[in-house]
Amino acid sequence: MTTRAVYLRALGRATGSRLLDNTELSALTGTAPEAILRLTGIRTRAYAPFEDEVDLAVRAAEDLLRRLDRPKTPDFLLAATTTPKSFIPSTAARVSSRLYPDGGPPVLDVGGSCAAFMTGLFTARSLIASGAAQDILLLNTERKTGHVCPVHTPDTALLFGDGASAAWISDDPGPERGSWRLREIRIGADGSLAPLIAYVPDPETGRKILSMDGPALFRKAVRTLSREIGRLLRERDLPPGEAGAFILHQANGRILDGIAARLEIPEERIPRTVSVYGNTSSASLGITLGEFLDNGPAPPSRPLVLGAIGGGLTWGVGLLDPV
Repeated sequence: MTTRAVYLRALGRATGSRLLDNTELSALTGTAPEAILRLTGIRTRAYAPFEDEVDLAVRAAEDLLRRLDRPKTPDFLLAATTTPKSFIPSTAARVSSRLYPDGGPPVLDVGGSCAAFMTGLFTARSLIASGAAQDILLLNTERKTGHVCPVHTPDTALLFGDGASAAWISDDPGPERGSWRLREIRIGADGSLAPLIAYVPDPETGRKILSMDGPALFRKAVRTLSREIGRLLRERDLPPGEAGAFILHQANGRILDGIAARLEIPEERIPRTVSVYGNTSSASLGITLGEFLDNGPAPPSRPLVLGAIGGGLTWGVGLLDPV
């Protein structure tokens, strides 16, 4: 039971410095550019040729800290990635050593695959609501292009891009314009569906590459997120038309289309970044939320619905209320 209000005060983001277009991917995968667009809704994807997941996280954190009125050292640093260069030291520790070279806060890596933005929000909200922390820095960072193979798993190579998001979660809405109260965050999992997306050895090099059962994953993603979002809205007596927008994990355009159809909401109510950056895994929801809040026609005055699903399978949904 939440005992203290918890707020999302600010967001930062970073994406790979280069955009790979469908013509370039076509040459590598053998899939025609127009077919890539039709199957995925992606025109380009962000590519970081000279950065790893820590570099991207640091850039996103620096972008976030510039947006805070009075940045300080957080009580916890949480990090999530599906593309870690190492497990010891952890990604959170490696990022902290860059941001706080003279000593930083306690660090913790959180999981959840592509749903890890929601897992991170759930963890941060729980820590703050319990009184264990006041301010938490949540980082989601992915260099996914280094974990796909256009020859042996071309379906994943078409989708994934590189990027990071950073979120400041606090018990104080702060002086920044545009803080949001985390009204509710729910997470779930079904381990029986783990084989739908997993790492497998490359048959030539032996390195780990991402493989997925695309059709089955598509069906499960649409059904699960539609079900969980619908249940949340019903239980909180919030008709879909009263939500300001639905900010969802940018898995691919067809999944977003399917969710819009099942929930009977106009497709324009689901902001999209997948067409530009591709699927940036756990970072995509934070990147999309940040772009929506920065570039929207006016400060949203209605609740925002969040939703993500990822390998595991894991998922999370939530509601943000404007402050």
